[in-house]
Amino acid sequence: MTAPQFVTQADLLAPAYAQHANFQTQWGLATINASLAYGHVELLKGASAAPGAGVTIGFIDTGIDDQHPVFAGKTITERLLSGASQETGDRVSHGTAVASIAAGGRIGGSDAAHGVAWGADIAMFAISAGTGNNIYNPISLASLLALDSGWAARFGTVLGWRSGSRKVDILNLSVGYSGLIDIYSEADLRANLGTVIAAIAQAGSTDKTIFVWSAGNANGDDCQPSHANCVNRKLNAVSVNILAGLVARIAELQGHSVAVAALNSGGAIASISNRCGIAAAYCIAAPGEDMTLAYFGPDSMGDPIRGYRTSRGTSYAAPMVAGGLAVMRQLFRDQLSNPELLSRLFATADKTGIYATGSIYGQGKMDLGAATSPVGVLDVPILFGTTTAAHASLNSTGLRLGAAFGDGLAEALDGGEFMALDDFGAPFWYGLGNFAATTDGPSMAARLRSFLGPRTSAGWPSGAVGAGSGPGPGTLGMSAGVLRMPTAAGNGHLALAEGAVMVSAFERGGLSATAFTTGPLRPFMPATGAVLGWRPERLPVGFTAGWIDERETLLGSFGQGAFGGLSAGTAFVGFDGGVDFGSWRFGAGGEFGVANPGVQGGMIREISPLATSTFAVHASRAFARQGAFHFSLSQPLRVENGWASLTVPAARTKQGEVLQRSFRADLAPGERQLDVAAQWNRPLPLGELRLGAVWSHWPGHRDMVGPQLAALGGWRWVF
Repeated sequence: MTAPQFVTQADLLAPAYAQHANFQTQWGLATINASLAYGHVELLKGASAAPGAGVTIGFIDTGIDDQHPVFAGKTITERLLSGASQETGDRVSHGTAVASIAAGGRIGGSDAAHGVAWGADIAMFAISAGTGNNIYNPISLASLLALDSGWAARFGTVLGWRSGSRKVDILNLSVGYSGLIDIYSEADLRANLGTVIAAIAQAGSTDKTIFVWSAGNANGDDCQPSHANCVNRKLNAVSVNILAGLVARIAELQGHSVAVAALNSGGAIASISNRCGIAAAYCIAAPGEDMTLAYFGPDSMGDPIRGYRTSRGTSYAAPMVAGGLAVMRQLFRDQLSNPELLSRLFATADKTGIYATGSIYGQGKMDLGAATSPVGVLDVPILFGTTTAAHASLNSTGLRLGAAFGDGLAEALDGGEFMALDDFGAPFWYGLGNFAATTDGPSMAARLRSFLGPRTSAGWPSGAVGAGSGPGPGTLGMSAGVLRMPTAAGNGHLALAEGAVMVSAFERGGLSATAFTTGPLRPFMPATGAVLGWRPERLPVGFTAGWIDERETLLGSFGQGAFGGLSAGTAFVGFDGGVDFGSWRFGAGGEFGVANPGVQGGMIREISPLATSTFAVHASRAFARQGAFHFSLSQPLRVENGWASLTVPAARTKQGEVLQRSFRADLAPGERQLDVAAQWNRPLPLGELRLGAVWSHWPGHRDMVGPQLAALGGWRWVF
């Protein structure tokens, strides 16, 4: 489909996702515009593709209950890290709840909610974690130093984990320590968390895992007046916590680390959520209050149960972002680097209204629909190398095929795709066949012009194949006029110069010469050429030879944008003649040509010489006082053989290099148009009455168009 069709179709698909019961149970999905993102996934990956499929989201959390119904049929890997134990339901499973928001399945049931990326795989790395006590007590530098090697080892385990081709693409960390990042300097952090910083930085890795951190739930916690930002013994959490805020202090973590603040169901910052503060450039806001999540833990009697609950916290806002990044990674076929993914997530976030306050909302409210939509003007890279090379606008890209090509090239392009890039260099794919328009064949206006046009002495439309190659022997002189080719009866090569100004000269031996040019009369499809004709005296046959130069078209076809420009020089020869048999006049004619194409600056790199043909056979009979009947069988101009070589942008690397695919397409149509025409003319005192019909088999040389029948009637009056 074309770019406008892509946008329209995504808008049409989105409501079906939004109306799903599992979608409506999680209010946050509508807030981040997830349904539109799912429509984009369906368009680019197919209706059976589950959002996030093929991406693994990792979690460092308390563990996971992989028997919970929300995870039915999912690929889940769990690894217990030092000090962790398997979840048993004797306490609430924080990890189960967090994982369900990011990647819970689409299982149905009005009380369940699916995850943002319900098709993603899960890798859980279980740790022993405590619970908050709503008392703000910033962690000391000594404690950080004591934790440094242990956390670094955990990160090393996660980043080194492999299961077949799977690895952790995105790591969710809904964990943290008390302490606003503001009170820790870069020097303090490097001195006491140096090993952790090195592990997160992933130096030497060409595909760094994205770290998604919860900002913290310290706002309003009890605090001591001696603590910074403690107002009336309640903390004003002006920035994210220490681990989420490392990215604001440490340059090598920027580009693959994001902090997430929580929104309430009204869309404002949640009362308990830390604000983005000094980490605003690396922070985003997502739903985190009244969140529907998978529950595994004790009931009121202390017995373990599985079900669904609601809860709040930045712990549940972070997996919204982790799931969104998984959908983005899948949609863009893992061709964007992690810095590009995060940059896109930030750039497309909603920054209007209250979300313009960066100190609270950072980059704004997450908008997954916008993050998966084309941004700005889509361009097709036609000079290969990098995504910054020369481009052609997708909106101006198209290939209008003349009727002679039929469905040949369109069929070859059908099923193929090419890549276009938006303003941020993100790839989107479109069907090649959707940008190649075929022609149905002669228009009704052309048929009427032929039907009502002047006739030769044989009763056939003048100028058509089979009508004669010029004046008969014995005439001498010159003439001028406008080239009019009646297309209903053979449509020869000269139809490519329809409307051209022509000048002809002829002599008594039957030779004629005609020169023509469209000039200013048809500036959008200029054509120039000449034709020589010879009709020997006393012979019932004539011959033609000609040349047509198309400067911006190829057999009536033209390209725009990424298809580049087309041109052609076509040489052709033809014959026509007729004989009388009783009261009938029979005639036949044909033309055969070779077009030498030219291509300029587009995806079409080469076109071979093209063989062309057209023919017509006809019969006519006059009846005394009853007019005349005319019958014909004709084939309009058609490409008989030839090929085109195309090189199309197919993908891009994470380094921004454009990759291309080359292939050869057969240009001969799959079918052959044949027109059967019948016409009756009756002279009357004030003109001539004409009635007729044309039946076309495979109009436009295309197999997808059924036979067409046109009935014609008219009155010709010359004055």
